[in-house]
Amino acid sequence: RVNSGSCTPQAFIFDCDGTILDSMDMWLDLGPEFLRRYGIQVTAKDLAQFEHLALEEECEAYHRKWGIGRSGKALFEEMSLMLQERYQKMIAPRKNVRAFLDAAKAADIPMSIATSTPSELGLEANGLERYFSIITTTGEAGASKKHADVYDLSLKTLMEHLGEAVPPRSSVWVFEDAVFGLMSSGAAGYKRVGIHDPAGRCDRNDVIENSEIFIDDFSDELLDRIISFGM
Repeated sequence: RVNSGSCTPQAFIFDCDGTILDSMDMWLDLGPEFLRRYGIQVTAKDLAQFEHLALEEECEAYHRKWGIGRSGKALFEEMSLMLQERYQKMIAPRKNVRAFLDAAKAADIPMSIATSTPSELGLEANGLERYFSIITTTGEAGASKKHADVYDLSLKTLMEHLGEAVPPRSSVWVFEDAVFGLMSSGAAGYKRVGIHDPAGRCDRNDVIENSEIFIDDFSDELLDRIISFGM
């Protein structure tokens, strides 16, 4: 693998929902629908306070806030069954994702997932899991994406898997739709591709302001833009 030159990407770390998968509509509907089972009426906006949490932590928060379910773990197991069905039937990749991943794989750029959700369900349903050596969750990292821990753990685990030294963060690109993830990864020194998800909660201008490269969709020229960035 070519790894010389300050502009050559040493790894790509992807968020999944809203970045690779066109799944934010499903996620925004999931919480209110799930809580209605327990007689709790909320909107997607009401649940924005939980967005940065891992799904297990979000279910724990539901249990604490509304006293529903036997435990947060029981809620998580119930919600996971809902997710599995929806990922299988409702979720597709974002536009041109597969072509971009093919190009990155052909360029021998290692790729991993850093996520707050059980994204393997959606990746497997769409045949995308083969592109990623590692899937790391915020639960494993022990912190939400308001902190860079999950990106650091994803990079460390990816390089251990490949038997290579961990490269400087400045040579690694994080792909995110969430502004809090773009902010934390940028503060840690990663380069960032910010993608706007019109179905999500983040303002397009906020995504632009917190990205080295901004996109509305993946495109044929994106890899060249990344490789030539800063030259």
